[in-house]
Amino acid sequence: MEIVIIRRESTGAGPTTYSESENIAKFEIMDGAPVRGESIPIRLFLSPYNLTPTMKNVHNKFTVKYYLNLVLVDEEDRRYFKQQE
Repeated sequence: MEIVIIRRESTGAGPTTYSESENIAKFEIMDGAPVRGESIPIRLFLSPYNLTPTMKNVHNKFTVKYYLNLVLVDEEDRRYFKQQE
């Protein structure tokens, strides 16, 4: 199970939009699959990273969004994804 912090920047408008994604940090929470119904507390210290506030359509020129991406691998090597802004 791992968590990735992603910064997604977009510039332009309409068909000339340019997007770029960057992985800021990647954390491996645990090795192996969790037991069904198990709750895993996670604490992320964000001070070591140069993060800015999420900005949406600043003067219709650019947008910066941050995402947390969770990847869970079960016993049969199936991968499950959850992404949250």
